[in-house]
Amino acid sequence: MNTRMLNATLFSLHLLALPFAVGQEQGRTDEKQPEMLTMQVLVVDPDGHPVENAIVSLFALRAKGDGQHLTWDEEKLGRKPERRTNAAGLVDLPYPKVMEEEFEVGQLRLSVKHLDFVTFLEDRHVDEQPAKAELKRGFRIAAAVVDAETAQPITQDLYGLISSESILSDWKLADNGMLVSPVFESKKAWLRLIKLSPGQPNLYSELIPIDPTDRSRILLRDVKLSKGTRVEGRLEESIPRPIGNGYVAAMIVRNGPDNRFRWNSQWVWHDRADIADDGTFVFESLPTDEVLQLIPICDDWVPKNPRNEEVLPFYPEAAEKITSSFTFPQLFLLSAPQIAPTLKMVPATSVQVTVVDQDGKPMLGVEVASWPNQAWFDGGGQILGLARATSDWLKRARHGGPNQPYPSRYSAMTDANGVAVIRSMPADRTEGLVALLDGFEMPLNGTEREIRIDLKPGVVNEVTIKMQPAGTQVLKDKTFDLEDKDDDAAINKEVDADDDCQASN
Repeated sequence: MNTRMLNATLFSLHLLALPFAVGQEQGRTDEKQPEMLTMQVLVVDPDGHPVENAIVSLFALRAKGDGQHLTWDEEKLGRKPERRTNAAGLVDLPYPKVMEEEFEVGQLRLSVKHLDFVTFLEDRHVDEQPAKAELKRGFRIAAAVVDAETAQPITQDLYGLISSESILSDWKLADNGMLVSPVFESKKAWLRLIKLSPGQPNLYSELIPIDPTDRSRILLRDVKLSKGTRVEGRLEESIPRPIGNGYVAAMIVRNGPDNRFRWNSQWVWHDRADIADDGTFVFESLPTDEVLQLIPICDDWVPKNPRNEEVLPFYPEAAEKITSSFTFPQLFLLSAPQIAPTLKMVPATSVQVTVVDQDGKPMLGVEVASWPNQAWFDGGGQILGLARATSDWLKRARHGGPNQPYPSRYSAMTDANGVAVIRSMPADRTEGLVALLDGFEMPLNGTEREIRIDLKPGVVNEVTIKMQPAGTQVLKDKTFDLEDKDDDAAINKEVDADDDCQASN
């Protein structure tokens, strides 16, 4: 995926988390309902026998000839379909025939879950009828856990996080107090056990290497959990106080047991801490003896990229690859019970966007948005300022509940003069910009509906976007031919499901 496509994908992922719908005030009653088709799915075990009561759901869709996944649009299509297989291992899943810009759906990413097998998550072509999902046998882990200080058993608030899973799953607490895993694929992995008690610092085990070769069960006894490193940090003094709307995103990543970079073998931990008015922030407990990556963000200031020599001791292969096109984290070693890092930042710039219609009249209530990227070392990338906590994901996997929306730093609505201002943009780089409103669209710029703007420091970067009625131009197919069209074309929200899987790990 090239950088421009990556940027668009990450922007679309962020849009899904916005607490409001684009063009909500206009409603969507005038949209033509999509034609629905059905994929029949056959779920079998490794011996080819049908599997009954497997839960099959549609995780994402992929357009014909296009590399990106798109999520199920619940506002337009209703609840995401989820069905159980019958005695013959069969189930029918509905899906839309076409999606954004009238691209036909070519593949479905299927999720299949069953208590006795490894969770299945793969693409299947819509022409496969039935589409076969062959489940794998794997292994389970059972662990008895003790407090490292008191040697007393821990039997509550326990969670497990293993590197080999792409979607967080729930470990169960047995009646005897042991923590029992779901079924994992039989391959080497890292495991860390964690106690997440409300109002208390997290407790962590050491990173445990798991080798399930020729084993269906692994028993771990008396695994010790200890309080991690407390991080009491601050922004450098040159940044004016009080700090506005500030927080710090944190990431810890460990490559697989063979020490090679592979997405499906990494152990990853995310966290988030608010920045107080005086510029201080605290992470109560993070896993000790790991490399901590930190990205701060606040009103009108953005992180300063680390120098090559600051990266070299931790990620030597990445030290020469730092570019101003992305924001990179500042690095610290969690080598003591407490550390006190100071984070560097530089002044941000802003963009003033004026949106007009084809007659040049200002348009009220248009969402304008951009998507400057942050890139973690060995950890992928997202929109700058995206911060999540793995602990929250683990709790939701067990107790349920909706995902928390991520605040949008780089989205604003136009006023009566058609003007919107996006603040806290990183300077000295080029970023994309879009305008979104039901019933309207930006003219195509090549094969994309966006413009690019060179962000200059110390000035307000001004740009004007002229909108046109939706359907004026349509991306017809993968060759990106343009054709005139009378019907309205709604803008769906895209998401790269592969990135979403990794992000939730």
